[in-house]
Amino acid sequence: MEKSKDLTSLKKNYLEKKKTGTENKIVSALKIAICVIVFITVIFLQVRLSALSNIAGVIAQIQVMVSVYLVVAVRNKGYQIAVGINILASLLVLFGVVIGQGNLEALPGVVVPLCTIITISIISFYEYSFSTKLTEITEQKMELSALYDELASSEKEFLQQNVKLKELNRKMKQREVRLNYLAFTDVLTGLPNREMLIGKLDALVERCQEQVAHFAVVFIDLDNFKRINDYKGHYIGDLLLKAIADKIKKIIYQQDMLGCLGGDEFTLIIQRDLTEIEILEYVEKIRTALLETFVIENMELNISASFGVACFPQDGVTTTELLNYSDIAMYKAKEFGKNRVQFSTERL
Repeated sequence: MEKSKDLTSLKKNYLEKKKTGTENKIVSALKIAICVIVFITVIFLQVRLSALSNIAGVIAQIQVMVSVYLVVAVRNKGYQIAVGINILASLLVLFGVVIGQGNLEALPGVVVPLCTIITISIISFYEYSFSTKLTEITEQKMELSALYDELASSEKEFLQQNVKLKELNRKMKQREVRLNYLAFTDVLTGLPNREMLIGKLDALVERCQEQVAHFAVVFIDLDNFKRINDYKGHYIGDLLLKAIADKIKKIIYQQDMLGCLGGDEFTLIIQRDLTEIEILEYVEKIRTALLETFVIENMELNISASFGVACFPQDGVTTTELLNYSDIAMYKAKEFGKNRVQFSTERL
């Protein structure tokens, strides 16, 4: 459809240009015919009124004006025709002088056409130079316009590419944030995972060694959680883990860190310098909160947890030692009947 419209438009433009060109040729032919008729009439009057010098001079000026008009108004053949009729006029006057047996009064009629030829030649030369310059300027303008269009197109393309790059950069940053989140976060509970916990403990150990400060690590393991997974299914077990994580987060202090080591095991880093009694009261608060009934998918579930506590630097001075001793303490709590808080085996 669009191709048909383009062809119709091209055909219409071609016919219009052809029609305009034909009209221009007709107008030029009329101008030439009128000028030639006027010029011949002037020559005839000049010959007939050669005795009246004043009138002959005026008539000669008309010849000049007609010649100049031909050069200016008829671009294609005006100059050649003007030169031709002036040469013809000069020859006719010269022939009249010869026939008139040396009548020198008619000599201006020979000189004027020759001077007219020189005049129209100068006009034609400068008109040609002007036309050439104009053509060069027009071509330069077209080249500049094309260059401007190309630059505008390039700028538009650059802006589009810039927008795409910004969007790609935004998506890459989002993906990087997501990857970092997945690398250091437990997907199920949204808590810091083992890598983040170990990194945090490493930083705490280094800082507390320099400042001679204290902190504690609490290992938390849910009691009989496997039974819930077996009887209620892993979906219910996952929802319970999320609910337990949310409840503990509401109890702990903002500066402390709760993380998930995997499965039903959690670790709490108490970054404050507390006494053993304060730590026990703090952890007991968490233990008793977990004894409350959880409602998961309209089902009431009850669970308990065993807690093992290791303190820096009494029970260990490295991340590995603190995690190991808190883990051992947690297993001692299970041996003593579960659902209790047990400090490190180093001081049992």
